[in-house]
Amino acid sequence: MRGSLDRFVMFYGTPHRALLLGSAGYCTLIIGLQISPSIFGVVLMFAALAASWRASGNSLSERMPAVALLVLVALSGILNDFRLVGVVATAAFVSTPVIAAIGNRTQSRVLTQTRRVMVAWLPASLTAASLTVLAFRDLSSVGLLLSLVYVHDLGLGLGMRDRSRRHLAPFIGIGGALAILWTSIQISVSPISPTWFWPFALLVGGAIPLGRIIMRLVSFDSGHDLQRFSSYFLVTPLWVSTINLLFI
Repeated sequence: MRGSLDRFVMFYGTPHRALLLGSAGYCTLIIGLQISPSIFGVVLMFAALAASWRASGNSLSERMPAVALLVLVALSGILNDFRLVGVVATAAFVSTPVIAAIGNRTQSRVLTQTRRVMVAWLPASLTAASLTVLAFRDLSSVGLLLSLVYVHDLGLGLGMRDRSRRHLAPFIGIGGALAILWTSIQISVSPISPTWFWPFALLVGGAIPLGRIIMRLVSFDSGHDLQRFSSYFLVTPLWVSTINLLFI
């Protein structure tokens, strides 16, 4: 049982050597958020690009289609229109199989390349675009989500440093994120009222781990960089949709 849990933690977790890079990225995003939503959107686009750069292939020619689609969708958020983001993302989604078919004659290779390109641009760009649009409407909720994910990943990484307690790392990460959520609600630094703590706790406590697992399952070996982003994968659309529906 303990061995199975340790193997899951290694599959799920974040290497502690990535903590410094994650801390630098978090500080950069918070600074960009404080300057303006547009600057934040550009910084977020570069962060998404850094996480997805190697996910679509080894050569520059393999990476460029995914990079172009990622930049296009991510920057559409600067125009502060969820509908526009949806239109641009849909167009990019439809064009992905066509792009993947270039130079690939067999159906299996087309399907493999389509999946590779899709994984490289879709999750990161939609995260960047949706957070950018939300930043125009409520900075505090964006800053809170960034902090929740950062504290989760920090706790996860620190927990994995001690081999004897490595199996506790996921609980340390989630516990830290929920502690930040509860504190932020109590001191009213976000639009979330105390009566909404438990629904948001369930959202954060379920979506962050599930998003990490899904990203790990769908990513190719070359997509390991996406693990630095995977905590945002599922929680971001749920968070943005809920905040926009209930409080804006």
